[in-house]
Amino acid sequence: MKKSLVIFANSRAGLLTSCIESVLNSHGAEYWEKVLVLQTGYPDVEKIVARYEKHFDLVVRVKKYHEITLGNINQNRILGTSICFDLLNSDVVLGIEEDTLIAFDALHFVNEMCEKYESCKAFRGVNLGSFESNTEVNRSTYSLLRYGLHGQAGALTKNTWKHFSLSFLLQDMCTMGWDSKIDSYLKTGFLATPNASRLLDQGWGGTHQSTDPNSPYFANQRSSWVGTMPIPIRKFQNKNIIHTWRKDARIYKSNESFIYWAKHNRYLYGGFQSIRKRLKKNRVAYRIMRYFNNKLNKE
Repeated sequence: MKKSLVIFANSRAGLLTSCIESVLNSHGAEYWEKVLVLQTGYPDVEKIVARYEKHFDLVVRVKKYHEITLGNINQNRILGTSICFDLLNSDVVLGIEEDTLIAFDALHFVNEMCEKYESCKAFRGVNLGSFESNTEVNRSTYSLLRYGLHGQAGALTKNTWKHFSLSFLLQDMCTMGWDSKIDSYLKTGFLATPNASRLLDQGWGGTHQSTDPNSPYFANQRSSWVGTMPIPIRKFQNKNIIHTWRKDARIYKSNESFIYWAKHNRYLYGGFQSIRKRLKKNRVAYRIMRYFNNKLNKE
């Protein structure tokens, strides 16, 4: 299994340094190809990249193309991910934002999950974040969740990436996050997620997060974070628990997959609603349809 990680660098030199150090010190980092995508225009960031460039297999420098920050973020994410999958022919790609730390055993966790579930058709990738308490049990367990990709640090498999065309991903780059566009497909399967966080987002004041480092988003992550210091490398056990990262993070149950496939396919979902209206006169059939419709609308 060929593994790549890609760091996306923009304007935060100090945070980028911490991010790179956490990656290089993560257990098993030497077995991962490393790519850095750098948006040019920030001399202090260029100095950091020059210092660490020898540790990367590839450094890609890109100019600012869009006036809207979201457009540049999306472009760089898609470019870096495509390079890893389509040029380096990786089987799994972990994307990491410059303001994020990964834990000492984060790469080990991704590797173990991919080896365990690579033959499972419902496996979409691996997320590294959690809001759940950093207890002894949570540190050694993980959940299988229907959820989207953690943009701060999340991995996709090649099979997941092949589901999307570049033309689709490159549409509407300035109006919505690229990870939002793949969200509904990811939820047709599951992402393995540690019950204690293997990422720490330090990006308060960034494009998408609160400026308050003590906001619930950041505080909950810190309470779950296992840290960058060396810890025992262990074999993780599956222990599904409810995650509070967001209310649509649901424990994976294979018998619910048709619901998510229906939501992913807007034509199928539209047909479902049309049938519902026609069956409204049949009370028994209508109650059955209403039950499934309610499950769809709660997700």
